[in-house]
Amino acid sequence: MLTQNEITQIRLHKLGMVEKFDDPRRFMYQTIALQSQNHQPALVNLLQHVAMTWEEAGRFFEEKSVIKIWANRLTLHTFLAEDWEMVYRVFGTRTNIVHRLCQKEGADLEAILAEMDRLGRRQEIISRKELEAIIGDYSSQVTSGIIAQATIQGSLYLLPSSDGIRNYSHRMRLGNYEEWESDPVRNQEAMVRLIRRYLSGYGPATWKDFRHWSGLNAGEIKAATLCLADELDTFEIEGESYVALKGEKVPTDATRVFLTGKFDQSIIAYKDPTWIMTEAQRKSAWTVNGHCSAIIIAGNRAVGLWKYEWKKDILLFTISYFEEASFQVEIKQELERFASRIEPIPAEIKYVGI
Repeated sequence: MLTQNEITQIRLHKLGMVEKFDDPRRFMYQTIALQSQNHQPALVNLLQHVAMTWEEAGRFFEEKSVIKIWANRLTLHTFLAEDWEMVYRVFGTRTNIVHRLCQKEGADLEAILAEMDRLGRRQEIISRKELEAIIGDYSSQVTSGIIAQATIQGSLYLLPSSDGIRNYSHRMRLGNYEEWESDPVRNQEAMVRLIRRYLSGYGPATWKDFRHWSGLNAGEIKAATLCLADELDTFEIEGESYVALKGEKVPTDATRVFLTGKFDQSIIAYKDPTWIMTEAQRKSAWTVNGHCSAIIIAGNRAVGLWKYEWKKDILLFTISYFEEASFQVEIKQELERFASRIEPIPAEIKYVGI
């Protein structure tokens, strides 16, 4: 049985928060998906977990090895292209809110998706306006939902480096194209694989954590969890049931200082972030509309928030501590390291509340 502190140590180590990954593809496999409504936070999240420069991270997003599609919680994420079939089998073979909205508004979802697929096969780049013309005159919620569904079902993907949602391409442009069809056995295998990957990257965790991260409900994952029963250890801490892949080892070295990006998966992959911060700190880190700030982790706990902005020829960092100032030397070193991987410009640090 693990303690809460040991769980914290394991989680922080898994995603490169002690020693950065040397290969972005290996990090993407571990993290499974980066939340990517905005491109720059996703780029920072990659940069902070992988030993690479800003320019190198940008080039990685331009490669055809990664794609932007809607999946977990019907939210835009960046995945490895090779994981798209898993995403389709887990999320694209189920009835979701898009199906219900289209039924309510009388939109023929399958016919629209088929026409969008045909357009994608004819031309390399498809604009959102062209997709909207195919969809017709429906609410913005239905329009966005149908486009998201086209990505979930394995047809179109949003070009990864775009900071908007304007340009799309068809999956056939990635090479080695094959048609996918729903199959109960293969769909179940994909669900088992996704849960195993989640526990490998984020566990120990609760089933509530996995459902929060994925957006799936208890009924949708029940059969897969039963298939995995022999691979898992189950234990309780303060009345909460945790699961972990058998053989989890507790690392011996603590995380000194790590700077997450906004919406960092290592933080938002859990339903309850108080495993690394207090409830009061959580309220400071999350805005009222659900945006997760960039967090400073030091000594295995969240100690404050950080942000950066360009001011003329200076990169200005702002540090907001949750309580008293701490780890100032180490944080300064991490900020300087961050700045050095962007471009050689002067950096300044501003402290708020101390």
